[in-house]
Amino acid sequence: MNRILIGIALLTIFVSETRADESQNYFVAPISTELHRATVSFSVDTYAIVNCNALIADDALHLSKLDTHGFVSALSNVTADRDSLLLVCRYQFPANVETELRNRLNQRLKELCASAGYENVRISETRTSADWLDTFQRAEAFNQPAEAREPLFENEYVRVFPVRTQLSKLVHGEADCIVEVVHPIDGRMEEISPGLEASIRQAVQQAQVIEKHTLKFKLSSTTAGRARVESLFDARSPPEIPETSSAALQKVFEARAAQYKPSPALTLARDLGFQNITYSHSPGGGAPETLVGAEAPNFNLDRLNGDPLDLHDFIKGRPALITFWGLACAPCRQEAPHLTELHEKYGGKFSIVAVNGYDDDRQDVTNYATNEKLSHPIVLQGKIVSDDLYHVGAYPTTFWVDRNGTITDYEIGFTSSKRLEDRIANMLAR
Repeated sequence: MNRILIGIALLTIFVSETRADESQNYFVAPISTELHRATVSFSVDTYAIVNCNALIADDALHLSKLDTHGFVSALSNVTADRDSLLLVCRYQFPANVETELRNRLNQRLKELCASAGYENVRISETRTSADWLDTFQRAEAFNQPAEAREPLFENEYVRVFPVRTQLSKLVHGEADCIVEVVHPIDGRMEEISPGLEASIRQAVQQAQVIEKHTLKFKLSSTTAGRARVESLFDARSPPEIPETSSAALQKVFEARAAQYKPSPALTLARDLGFQNITYSHSPGGGAPETLVGAEAPNFNLDRLNGDPLDLHDFIKGRPALITFWGLACAPCRQEAPHLTELHEKYGGKFSIVAVNGYDDDRQDVTNYATNEKLSHPIVLQGKIVSDDLYHVGAYPTTFWVDRNGTITDYEIGFTSSKRLEDRIANMLAR
């Protein structure tokens, strides 16, 4: 009898461990909050990530390691809207998988997604040093409210989101709140300005974050600002002084501890009630800040219909927005329809010029503009202008020009049409 009970117990342990191992190889969630749309994807309904390391061994696929029934069921039941899906194929270093094998796995996973009712599946591959089990369990263990909301709180300087869903925990790690600093850290930033600090305080307080363990900053930078990110947003806590019987070593440790000074961002976060900070940094390069306060460099480029556009003639006497973009740039494509809306609304008194800095083929750009019904002015073959005259390092980069033709500011990336329109309205009011 005891042998039977032991056998049943061992079988139960084996089955539960097998199911746990299978369930750990995928994660599925709806794209349902403003934070999801801002940091995961703005164009799909569902997110799925698969631990591909577990499905490949000895240069062969091992799909038996994936609970395919559970995966398809999760995809089918995650949301009522099953139109579009972002499928992330995750590989952990140091795994090096041949392209042909990855493509086969991608195709098989795509077929599983299609069987769950998804017609539009966008596949993305990512590589990371983070352990899958740790990442997955952190997300699964997070107690997500039944109606979790992660709304946006924004002002001129920052966009702030509370973290309240399992998907956001998966993507953003230990973060309890996300602070996206809108303006790049550039060569002019010596410190966190009073305006930026006040804006962070205001937006974080509005977000009403309950758990305050970690505050995460999302940052971008130009070439000159890259090194300043570490000094302004250093996440290190005071060094610990280990126990030692050596008086000399004790003095060394104490001296290092005495030299420690928390970064401005860590000081601010702790004043707001957070214990730690972390940050993600997208170094954009370039030197667009060097043009602020100077006349917008002139250029003469062809529009889609072949007519030349002379910048100074085109914007003369009107405030303007000059943006540099390319077809392969997803944020640029997200921004483009909004530029057309703004052009049609303000075109008589505000100039908008989109410079194709990728030197994309004329017909490809024409086809794209036609399909998307874009009417705002687009000029071609702008790479030299982008690189040599405007010192652009990332796309899209937008320059704001006043009525006198002087560049008053710039920004990198695209956040929302509302931010663009608010700025246009402000410039027109001057």
